[in-house]
Amino acid sequence: MEVHVFNLKDDYFVLDIGSGVLHQIDKLAAEVIVKIQQKNSSSEIVEELTDYAQSEVLEVIAEINSLRENNLLFTQDVLTEYHPELSDTVVKALCLHIAHDCNMRCKYCFAETGEYKIGQRELMSVETGQAAVDFLVSKSKGRRNLEIDFFGGEPLMSFDTIVQIVEYAEIQADKFDKNIRYTLTTNGVLLTDKVLNFITKNDIQLIMSHDGREAVHNKMRPFTAGKPSYQVVTERFKHALEKGVSDYHVRGTFTAYNTDFVQDIKHLLAIGFKHISFEPVVTDPAEDYALGDQHLEQVKKEYEKLAEFYLECYQQGHPFTFFHFEVDLNQGPCLAKRLTGCGAGYDYLAVAPNGDFYPCHQFVGLPEFKLGNVVEKELNSEVAQRFLSAHIFNKPACKECWARYYCSGGCHADAFYRNNDLHQPVQYSCELQKKRLECALAVKARIAGVK
Repeated sequence: MEVHVFNLKDDYFVLDIGSGVLHQIDKLAAEVIVKIQQKNSSSEIVEELTDYAQSEVLEVIAEINSLRENNLLFTQDVLTEYHPELSDTVVKALCLHIAHDCNMRCKYCFAETGEYKIGQRELMSVETGQAAVDFLVSKSKGRRNLEIDFFGGEPLMSFDTIVQIVEYAEIQADKFDKNIRYTLTTNGVLLTDKVLNFITKNDIQLIMSHDGREAVHNKMRPFTAGKPSYQVVTERFKHALEKGVSDYHVRGTFTAYNTDFVQDIKHLLAIGFKHISFEPVVTDPAEDYALGDQHLEQVKKEYEKLAEFYLECYQQGHPFTFFHFEVDLNQGPCLAKRLTGCGAGYDYLAVAPNGDFYPCHQFVGLPEFKLGNVVEKELNSEVAQRFLSAHIFNKPACKECWARYYCSGGCHADAFYRNNDLHQPVQYSCELQKKRLECALAVKARIAGVK
């Protein structure tokens, strides 16, 4: 019987983990619930909460017991194990690495500025991209809604290839009654009118990389010759918005140099962006820009500051979306997604320019994680099952964590690169995720008026 009590300033909440029900409560109820969870009796609770009248405490205890009887609090979690079978899965999405090359040299780039761990710059051929489409259509079985992500490096360095892949994919979608949704991640340098027209015509969602304030952006995201990129990138993205691009996210990365990243989010809003994602850098801890335990409390406070700013903007009538705050209090992801997460390695795959399959973009180039090739058309079941089995009930740190049905065990790549173990989440990342989730639940509850 688990619950999680938390607060955002003077607002208190309790999440019933087993049922997913969120309650907004007062400080007294929060203190009572914590003591109930500690197995204290009613008489012990009354004796310990001397700052409140006995009648008040007893009334709150009675209300909590009523919620418990109606399975709205301290609900028994019936889920204790999960045994997914690879034969039951379908491939739903592919991340096509159109270009293992880039026109920028971002310092924190996990793709090694485009070479990944393969050690060479390369562009995907049209034939390889079309073979990947055929694979997706075939392996999606009866699933109708599919996704193709165009990724790099910088995918727009091979724009004509993207055009031909989309044209082919649409033909196959019509032929096999599929609906394919497209996303494209770009640094913005090559967003010409021709590109923007194609993007809007084909309803392609743009993921636009921008780190916020000019000095912050230029420090980490220079051009190949080390020259600043802020002005060019910002002009290109503003032009995209002016041309009517509305299906987008601008994605920023914060490092040890900008733990005050709320200022960067405000800067992005001032540029004109309304849909924002800002992620903590994942890199070698030895790097001077790496985030570590010494930054944890500052970053947590920054998320709280962001939550207050998010609510302020909503209340003033000019809301924006922040990716990690967009939780659904009513439904949310299906159970399988809550248990297993992103699906990397079995229903979501990355395709290198040479057609090799990997679990996701962050594993590309690691031989031990190669799943196959578009020519072979069959996946390495051992690697796929390894990822499918890396769910929350097979991760000791996740089994008892209150956030497990929202976090789904965290990022596999983060766990592998930091701990060399898919089943051992990174503690630092867990702490940030839980703080983000508390803020997300709090702002959505306050907006929805949850009681």
